[in-house]
Amino acid sequence: MRRIGVGLLGLGTVGTGVCQALKNNRDVIVKRTETLLEIESILVRNPEKKRLVEEVQDRITTDFEQVLRADIQVVVEAIGGLDPARTYVEKALEAGCHVVTANKELIAKHGAELEWLARRRGVRLLFEASVGGGIPVLGTVQHLLKSNRIHRITGILNGTTNYILTRMEEEEAPFERVLADAQEKGYAEADPAADVEGFDVAYKLAILGRLVFEAEVPVSRIPRRGIREITPEQLRLCRRLGYTIKLLAQGEQYREEGPVSLQVGPALLPLSHPLAPVKGVYNAVHLEADVVQDVTLIGQGAGEQPTASAVVEDLCNLFRMPAAPGLSPSRDSFLLPSDDDGGPRFVYLEAGEPLQISSPAELCRRLQKIGLAVDGAVIHPEDGCRGLGLIFRRWDPSYPPILLAELGLEGVRLSTLPVQDLPFTRELSAAQAGIPG
Repeated sequence: MRRIGVGLLGLGTVGTGVCQALKNNRDVIVKRTETLLEIESILVRNPEKKRLVEEVQDRITTDFEQVLRADIQVVVEAIGGLDPARTYVEKALEAGCHVVTANKELIAKHGAELEWLARRRGVRLLFEASVGGGIPVLGTVQHLLKSNRIHRITGILNGTTNYILTRMEEEEAPFERVLADAQEKGYAEADPAADVEGFDVAYKLAILGRLVFEAEVPVSRIPRRGIREITPEQLRLCRRLGYTIKLLAQGEQYREEGPVSLQVGPALLPLSHPLAPVKGVYNAVHLEADVVQDVTLIGQGAGEQPTASAVVEDLCNLFRMPAAPGLSPSRDSFLLPSDDDGGPRFVYLEAGEPLQISSPAELCRRLQKIGLAVDGAVIHPEDGCRGLGLIFRRWDPSYPPILLAELGLEGVRLSTLPVQDLPFTRELSAAQAGIPG
């Protein structure tokens, strides 16, 4: 049996979870890997802070160089953020230590160059926990789908926003109220921008795009939209049309080594889609490939135990699985511009006065007669008809004035959301979508 010394950077939520997992599952790890993983040194900022894992107190230090001087072969980075995490990871790699990290921002922005440094020093950089928490998505695409060309990724990669949208839909509660409750429960940070504005998901999509499509795309170039503008009324109308709204990470590659499309934002999913039933703080990734076809991975995307599980799995696999090929940090990829206007769209109109619409079916007939390819319509509330939801098979920026003129409206709030996997087979019934039979 071999013994591996581990240096741990950070003893917060993730670091504590790693300590506890290595202690509580020691017998399982030794039995299955014939490896004894022992934490030799732990870097913290405040050595006087009371810890949940008191038995490691004698290994705590505030000096990173002392961590490197310990008898270690692996460094686990559980600090988060860019600095000083990046400096520590670079120094660890230069010193000949393998590195395991859950730091999505670091890997999204500097992963390729850090992988290049690791290969140059003959060590490895693993980061399964950086995407999807406990969901083994990176290991799946790197080691279990080697023979497949993955051409599309669709993911729910942020538990906070999925929790908020789930509550808004089920309780018809406004965004701000659900956000406040999520913050009180600890599901959302005091400053929720990273989650609700889509930055967190963009980091994870950048990592997935690099590994799945070999596309080196800076996070700043990924089109991103958050969920602040989503309303309970929109969610209700979408549900009646046969859809739900999720904050999605979407990636697609056109031809092998061809251009890619990466974008983050709320979108409609048919209720029949594998990701539609994923609720609460759960994450999920749907992969579409040429041989295996569709694969969906679902699990807890954050938290002490799921994230610690992914970190410890990386520790176990360091010496048991071959290294996956990486990209040169100088390689760049052609990113297709975001299709903000074309394609299928959900259009929501909110009027200050009741809309003069006899029925959704009649409205569909009127719009189809003037050449607007509408697949469904629904009104809300039924008695006042101040909100209108429409599913367009194709959307064009020239449509709004035509639509408003046909409805005889002015000063109406109009917003659109993309529709994922629009069913052209007319699976929506006339009762659901108001389409004349």
